[in-house]
Amino acid sequence: MNYSFSIIVCSIKPELAEALHQNIASTIGCPFEMLICDNRNTGKGICAVYNEAAARATGDYLCFVHEDVLFHTPDWGARIAQKLREESCGVIGFAGSNTKLASLSGWSANSSDVRQHYTQRLRSGKRRHFSTNPANEEFSPSVCLDGFCLFVRREVWQQSPFDASTFPGFHGYDLDFTTSIACRWSNYVCQIVEVEHISEGGFSKVWLEALKRYHDKHRDHLPLFAGWSPTPEQLATLERKSEAYFIKFLLKMGLYERGEGVKAIFRHIGKYPLHASSWALLLKGLKYGLR
Repeated sequence: MNYSFSIIVCSIKPELAEALHQNIASTIGCPFEMLICDNRNTGKGICAVYNEAAARATGDYLCFVHEDVLFHTPDWGARIAQKLREESCGVIGFAGSNTKLASLSGWSANSSDVRQHYTQRLRSGKRRHFSTNPANEEFSPSVCLDGFCLFVRREVWQQSPFDASTFPGFHGYDLDFTTSIACRWSNYVCQIVEVEHISEGGFSKVWLEALKRYHDKHRDHLPLFAGWSPTPEQLATLERKSEAYFIKFLLKMGLYERGEGVKAIFRHIGKYPLHASSWALLLKGLKYGLR
């Protein structure tokens, strides 16, 4: 066996990091080193922590993983390494999208572009398995990937490290990192390794501001597609639906500043006045409380 992994963790809960360490030791099936970075009192964002640790790493393959993750497939290291060895391979994760549109959105614009394979532990304590793999692939082509677990060759990270200047906190870094790499390499969602994400994510105004910075940075690169290419008509429909979906999402989450929700709805109606779905946004606004 002539390869090894460097597992990089930005930690604020040492007990979780240690549990992850033990889990990886019992499942990876190949040499690895563990770089657990205690970030409780440093004031550093995740990009800075990841870049500093990656610069010290000795493994052939880097794994940037949250401490609230567990691996359940024996000898998963060989499966990931085999794909990473491909020269065209960029980042491998477990949740992502084969489409990233120009309109403001997270890593997914709609349910049809999602590719995923992981178990989520919910706040209720229950577990929900997410598996979306319509082409029955071992590795599904993707553009953006969720950051709870990301694998990449060391030389790929060296050529496209995390952007700590634009994303100094803990949001937006995963979209930016995987989109930047998708412009030169091919990203994938792994469908053959079972992982569990212990805690759910959250959405805040800080997250939204990071997302806006992401779109500002990548406005000349978007839209991007992996494994397919829409017609101009399909793209126009996707952009319209994605924009409407995201307006509804922000209304539901209460993330608009006062008056911005109303402005967003009427901007959308102005762009697409002949679509009933545009006017339906007004009803959604009333439901969630226009602000």
